[in-house]
Amino acid sequence: MNTTAMIVSMISIVGCLVLALRNPQIRGLGGGQALRLAAIWAAIIIALVVVIQWSGFRIG
Repeated sequence: MNTTAMIVSMISIVGCLVLALRNPQIRGLGGGQALRLAAIWAAIIIALVVVIQWSGFRIG
């Protein structure tokens, strides 16, 4: 993955997190549950990136 794509991906992930954290249901979860959900999403994203890089899949 090239540098520009990685930067755009990081910006979009941060934007999505900001939008998600504005939701009152997420704010009401508490620290432990919010951290658990963040860890689950981080694991999913990292696993997908690793699988895509390992498989050699290219777009474009």
